[in-house]
Amino acid sequence: MITLGIVGGAGDWHAKSFSEIINGYDKESLPEDWPNYKKKDFGGVRVSHIWDENKEDAQLLARICNIENVVDRKEDIIGKVDGIIVADDCTMKHQKRAIPFLKAGIPTFIDKPLSTDIKEAEEIIGVAKGHKAPMMSCSALRYAKEIEDFKEKKEEIGDILTGFAICKGELVFYGIHPLEALYTIVGSGIKSVRNIGNEGKDIVVITYKDGRKFTLTVYEAIGYLFQVNLYGTDGWRQITIEDADYFYSNMLKHFIEMVRTGKEPFPPEETLEIIKVLTLGKESRKSGEEIYL
Repeated sequence: MITLGIVGGAGDWHAKSFSEIINGYDKESLPEDWPNYKKKDFGGVRVSHIWDENKEDAQLLARICNIENVVDRKEDIIGKVDGIIVADDCTMKHQKRAIPFLKAGIPTFIDKPLSTDIKEAEEIIGVAKGHKAPMMSCSALRYAKEIEDFKEKKEEIGDILTGFAICKGELVFYGIHPLEALYTIVGSGIKSVRNIGNEGKDIVVITYKDGRKFTLTVYEAIGYLFQVNLYGTDGWRQITIEDADYFYSNMLKHFIEMVRTGKEPFPPEETLEIIKVLTLGKESRKSGEEIYL
């Protein structure tokens, strides 16, 4: 049996969703405003421990998803589980909670975004490497079914020359979703960013080292969507990502495999490059200048 600990975010969407998918939930007591994801069989895996600054939130989630142990200190989980999920709590400061677990060498998933500060992101990755702790941080859209389906037939549109990704929300907190989806297809090697938009209306021009340009658009006022459009030498595709049940469970599957094997599913340098695009894109909005990674 692989045991996992949830750290933080007990009152927010991701910790609830991940706990439901791994442990299942009590249908009779599920609040109406909670996510409702079906339990997946990961082959002998369960969330056994949880900690949150708001102990009542942790106790409620534990009761609904049958998590046996609610601890008073997050460090109390060390030595009791095989892996840690540091859940997003909408403060964009959740990543700070990962440090003691990385120092203990525990395989750790740090929810998105890894950080809003490039230096901090580099330091977290350095701690993980220094203590040989397998670490994973990403948007779940990296594992979207719609992205996987496209990649299987990617050659149909020829060489991808340009494209754009778009979503509703704030540039770093939500922009990471369509950016990671785009990045999963196009790959690494970004040279610079320039934000030609305004606050709440971000339009980030992303230039690759090979000269190709892509655009990330993040608008607070538009309707909810995650979409990637790609244009190649032989055609184009529009990818609208909607299957949250798949991308959450698929991401957790890759995290659990990391816990089992100790092998990271992708290099942390990819996470760092994505964080650089978002944070420097925000900086570029203020200056209007092109900023090199």
